[in-house]
Amino acid sequence: MLSKSPKRILVAPLDWGIGHATRCVPIIQELVRQGAEVILAADGRPYDFLKKEFPELVLIRLIGYGITYPKHELLGLHLILKSLGILKKIKNEKILIEKIVLEYAIDIIISDNRFACRSDKTLNIYITHQLNIKAPFAENLINRIHKNYYEKFDEIWVPDTEKEMNLSGELGHVASTKKRHRYIGPLTRFTKANDINSRDRKWWLIVLLSGPEPQRSIFEKIILTEVAKHTGEVLLLRGIPAGEQAVANPFPHVTVLNHLATEKLEEEILNSHFVVCRPGYSTLCDLAALNISPIVVPTPGQTEQQYLATYHAKQNNVVTISQKKFNLRDAINKYHQLKFFGIYPEPQVLGQRIREILRG
Repeated sequence: MLSKSPKRILVAPLDWGIGHATRCVPIIQELVRQGAEVILAADGRPYDFLKKEFPELVLIRLIGYGITYPKHELLGLHLILKSLGILKKIKNEKILIEKIVLEYAIDIIISDNRFACRSDKTLNIYITHQLNIKAPFAENLINRIHKNYYEKFDEIWVPDTEKEMNLSGELGHVASTKKRHRYIGPLTRFTKANDINSRDRKWWLIVLLSGPEPQRSIFEKIILTEVAKHTGEVLLLRGIPAGEQAVANPFPHVTVLNHLATEKLEEEILNSHFVVCRPGYSTLCDLAALNISPIVVPTPGQTEQQYLATYHAKQNNVVTISQKKFNLRDAINKYHQLKFFGIYPEPQVLGQRIREILRG
């Protein structure tokens, strides 16, 4: 009797920062562990990230949406003005996906927030932690549009726990969910637990920059101005591909790196007293898994990050401060009032669901 050939799975994360790509890491690892043949599709920084993380896997260049942040805080208006271009890219994405499905004989597509990464010829899974999008205006309309896209998928995976104590709050938990909605636990690329009592740390502060331009670079300049006022050892991770030109660094107590591989990044985070970062959902999942509470600075105009920062600040999981008012000394003075997340990944839930779809 011939054995069944392994299922071919296409995993395609959105190109909005690298968070969508980083949270796909445990999914990709589990798929490979269970014997699936995994093919990756991405663009921009997610493409570079996945190429480094999984050099042994096939990686296809799938043109992204090219979403950027404005210099002002009117992100909603900015996205509306860019919407025609984004819709055109979504239409082109649908054509490219059908070609990929045929060329590589894809059985299952796992799309992290890419609306058109689905096919009538495959099982289609959509990953999102935003069943309820927070928006500065037209929130109901935006949620209806989003729902119209994701309801076309066979399953919706929410990377959070369904329990009352959770990471996404109202974003990932709505009044009623359908059978196709599955809570697969918070997703993280990290594996170690943090000994919160150990204070023999290499770094006084580690800064994790992330997100689209120009806000990433704007915050980088603010950070360099602030760390100049202190003498503790600082590691600044720029969140850009390793090959790009390094920023000028005039401070001997500051180490500036463009990028670190996952294992080394985890090690350096665990070797720091304080962490400053954006409250992107994937970043919060990573830090919660390490039992580390950060100082978070929401991207101006990014309502999702503003919500997550406020939500977790109310529970004393994070210190939050706006980019305009960012003061490192004030933030660290508030840090000692924090408790820790106490919310961890549920790999057994993810593993079981992957087992089921591979058998289907």
